[in-house]
Amino acid sequence: MVSNSSPSKKDMINLVQQYFGESRNRHPDKIAVSCGDQSMTFLEVDDTSNAAANKLKSAGLPCKSFVPFFMKKGVNSIVSIMSILKSDCAYVPIDTNSPADRIAAILKASHARLVIVDAESRALFESLLGDTTDLDLFVIDDFDATDCAAPRCENLSIDIAYVLFTSGSTGVPKGVMIPHKAILDYIDWCVEEYALTEDDVIANHAPLYFDNSTFDLYTAFKTGAELHLVDEGVNAVIPRLVKWLRERRVTTFFCVPSVLSMLLRSRRLKDDSFPNLRHVICAGEVLPPDVLRVWMQKYPHIQFTNMYGPTEITVDCSYHVFREPPGADELNVPIGKARNNMELLVRTEDGSLSQTAGASGELLVRGTSVAYGYLGDEERSKSVFIQNPANEHFYDPLYCTGDLVEIRENGDFMFCGRADDQIKFLGHRIELGEIEAALVSVDGVLEGVVVYNEAPNTEDSAIGALLNLDESVSDASLIEALHSKLPPYMVPTVYVRTTENFPQTANGKYDRKAIRALVFQP
Repeated sequence: MVSNSSPSKKDMINLVQQYFGESRNRHPDKIAVSCGDQSMTFLEVDDTSNAAANKLKSAGLPCKSFVPFFMKKGVNSIVSIMSILKSDCAYVPIDTNSPADRIAAILKASHARLVIVDAESRALFESLLGDTTDLDLFVIDDFDATDCAAPRCENLSIDIAYVLFTSGSTGVPKGVMIPHKAILDYIDWCVEEYALTEDDVIANHAPLYFDNSTFDLYTAFKTGAELHLVDEGVNAVIPRLVKWLRERRVTTFFCVPSVLSMLLRSRRLKDDSFPNLRHVICAGEVLPPDVLRVWMQKYPHIQFTNMYGPTEITVDCSYHVFREPPGADELNVPIGKARNNMELLVRTEDGSLSQTAGASGELLVRGTSVAYGYLGDEERSKSVFIQNPANEHFYDPLYCTGDLVEIRENGDFMFCGRADDQIKFLGHRIELGEIEAALVSVDGVLEGVVVYNEAPNTEDSAIGALLNLDESVSDASLIEALHSKLPPYMVPTVYVRTTENFPQTANGKYDRKAIRALVFQP
């Protein structure tokens, strides 16, 4: 059995909540988490989550249960996460903006017996789900927090810490199972690579149901840094982030690249906007070279890093630190090389695995941080988590990402698009990502997303683009520039201009389905 109290030796860490325990012992009165006008110290979070975990255990919550929590991002969310972990269970974040059917699907897949809510979210949950007689609701900010003794934890590092539900191609959410050991493997590397310490202030921009948040939470918990959650009011108007990052003295900011694009377009960036910021880390979607170039030139004191990885490999498996801005002729930037304790392989067209320069094909990932698969979906898990064909001696899973890559001469991996985003148009196989890279490299293109409309009559099919352009860029000059970069069959024929923010998913990525509807309106 493992005590929840923090271990005396670094090598004794085997559960992620022990990161927090160690920081609590070092800095009990320091602010651990802040959101809006609310904040809690390490001691307050630790004591409150201990009491909640004891209450959950005494209520008969079975160990290793999957426990959803349903509330807006805030200090209560962090207390909920810690309470669930200390109960020897795995947490399941649910987006409060989700429709009732999706919430019900997640609850069913999780075999949930109990859902943690707060006073604000309880009414919303009950209104969406109706009669919840088969579920117990635990109100995190409405219980007697008298028993603050650290509960005894029995979990091992191989047990599941969280399940994140991502969109499934069939419309049914996929619950990705991530164990403690996978998070520890990732976070220990992140803290060392970025030299994070207790003096840092780490922003959490991503929703807690998006895996990018794993970096924010656990690097802060491990180092004893302050964790500042970007509240929904700031997130609703992205330009507010400029002032927020400055006022909070944020030193480390992890975001999806489109946030950088939107901040750049807001025209609120000043040379002295971010005096404390030393790390900007991007992941989750393609990082446009033009956007990165402007940021690097404007803020030379900041280290910019491009990281890559799907939810199924615990946030990120590769990274590339930029030592100088990308050149004006660069159409894309590297996703880099494998981080420590991870291995990247390319499955080529003939099915063989390669790590040789020049190889191209689907990216497969190997390492401790590969997920256990999809909760309750063995068939889907088996289709993308496969046994390493080069190893016949022990279980050695490879995750098949569905992402297409190419290896450069220097060993850097380049993202080339999605296997399922490959289209066949006018007899040609085309990667939409290649067109998009060319599009955003054109002078005056502030933002651009390429989509494809497949019609029953092949001749009516078309490639289109949603654009934010400088007013000086005419349609004719844009098309001329694209013809200089792409073969004629790859040049979009439908263009829609907008000055509004591009549609986004709940995770902050481009909502390509909504963009397609905008570009190809009836």
